[in-house]
Amino acid sequence: MRIIDPDDRRMVDLPGVGPCPRPVDIDQSATGFRRLKSLRIYRFVPGPPICGDSEVDEVFILPLTGDFDMAITGNHPLSTSVSASGPNRALYMAPDHSYLLTPLNAVSVAYARAGAKGRVPCQTLSASEGADLAEHLRYHLLDLTTGQTLIPGWGGETLVHVVEGTLDLSGVTIAEGQTLAFANAVTLRAKSDANLLIIGV
Repeated sequence: MRIIDPDDRRMVDLPGVGPCPRPVDIDQSATGFRRLKSLRIYRFVPGPPICGDSEVDEVFILPLTGDFDMAITGNHPLSTSVSASGPNRALYMAPDHSYLLTPLNAVSVAYARAGAKGRVPCQTLSASEGADLAEHLRYHLLDLTTGQTLIPGWGGETLVHVVEGTLDLSGVTIAEGQTLAFANAVTLRAKSDANLLIIGV
């Protein structure tokens, strides 16, 4: 189990876009996970579209704040809009696809990756929880009220990212922006109202 801090000063140079904040940059070197490859969270502003590829992975793409348009090309092309306020809350991208993401306003976007065979087509998702929709990946967008407890995840490799608020784990505080990585069951309690992104396999 590990608590991973964000780095609000971390910038990455995106082709055609320039320097972009990526405060959350978690991969297997940080977690020791075998199947869940990464969780990265970017902050985009309106401007040139962001291009990328799923490569050999399945990818959940979720806005934590804001809205964006997405155009996916490949065997399962898709054009859609996704928003933190809905109705489309998340996007699933299969391996061997490319995308153009166009921010409609200031947006915080999470990308979660795991290796996959391409058995599930690209699709938009309206639910706040996506279990058994992908080959391996699962997500849960969740609000907790102060004092509420939670045993998060699906029994495997899990990341809990605190979008807003604070959590308590056996007397240890997990603050806004931090991410908890674990592979065994843990019990979390909301020290304040909290908004969470949970990713797992």
